[in-house]
Amino acid sequence: MTEFAQDTLKPKADNPAAPRLLHWLPAAFLLAVVGLGAVVTLTSPGFQERVTGKDIITGTWQLSWEKGLDAKVPWRDPSVNLWGSMNYRLFAEARDGALVGKEGWLFTSEEYQTAAGDEAEIAAKVKYISEVRDELAKDGAKLVVVLIPAKARVYSEDLSAQVPAQKAPVYASFRQSLTTAGIISPDLLASFQAEKQKSSRDLFFRTDTHWTPEGAKVAAQTVALAVQELAPDLPPAEYAVQIKPATERRGDLLRYVPGPAPDQVREGEYIRTDEGGGGLLGDETLAVTLVGTSYSADSKDNVWHFDDALSQALKTEVLNAAQEGKGPIVPMREYLKSEDRKNNPPRIVIWEIPERFLRVKYQETK
Repeated sequence: MTEFAQDTLKPKADNPAAPRLLHWLPAAFLLAVVGLGAVVTLTSPGFQERVTGKDIITGTWQLSWEKGLDAKVPWRDPSVNLWGSMNYRLFAEARDGALVGKEGWLFTSEEYQTAAGDEAEIAAKVKYISEVRDELAKDGAKLVVVLIPAKARVYSEDLSAQVPAQKAPVYASFRQSLTTAGIISPDLLASFQAEKQKSSRDLFFRTDTHWTPEGAKVAAQTVALAVQELAPDLPPAEYAVQIKPATERRGDLLRYVPGPAPDQVREGEYIRTDEGGGGLLGDETLAVTLVGTSYSADSKDNVWHFDDALSQALKTEVLNAAQEGKGPIVPMREYLKSEDRKNNPPRIVIWEIPERFLRVKYQETK
């Protein structure tokens, strides 16, 4: 059974030391919402509307009516968000899926979860990565694994709940297992810790699971050092970066708690400045391929541009084969069978794997 770290450091409504107001506030809020909701619902068009073409006896009419009512009642979402905000500000708690840290920091519960089969699953990951290394070697390509340390590991000082002790050695032990297997894996944790000592810039978003543009840049520079030792003569490319004005960004963890302020982000726009840049549509061969998760994928929500930061740090254009929402294993399985690999055989494959996915079981790996 999966276990979750509980945020026992925060004042709960059943905490005798908490103000008496907090003991009855949740019930009062619920009664008020239910009472107001009943009045609004009974007078709303959605309540009085009959769904035609549905059978009352079999229940299909009721199901359709409930779905329509849920969409049309105007107070539902505001009440949920209001209670989420109050729960955050009064109890410093989030809904299941996130944990509240200090000074507006939020963390995904995935980084706290443990289960009896974690050790075996992590060992299976090492085995599969070794198989991928061997498959790529058939074409002469070399594999570099970018293990992204958990946000809770990098910013442990901002936690308000204790991470299970068995998770403490995971990052170092996994990298050691890769090294023993002969697989290159740069130490991003050490680079992030060193950057924190000399800079006040956040390397992860406070309200998001992902790294910031600054974190992606530090990672890219660390990875570039390892790649350049393996392949010092990559096809050249030059890049410049223009920093855009600061904007607000609502992180993915705000879905679980609407209280904290959004992050401020200054996105970088990377521009190739030399005469090359044909990519797969021109005569230029791309020697480096990036495979991974949403930390790398080219999507509308990607403001960190890890692929572009890699291209700049490596001084070569990088082919991005990362995918969003599939974890680290599926994109690699699909890349190995893809036209991208067939038409543009790489010399280096960079595989980005977040630490928080190591314990997640994927049937595709079996």
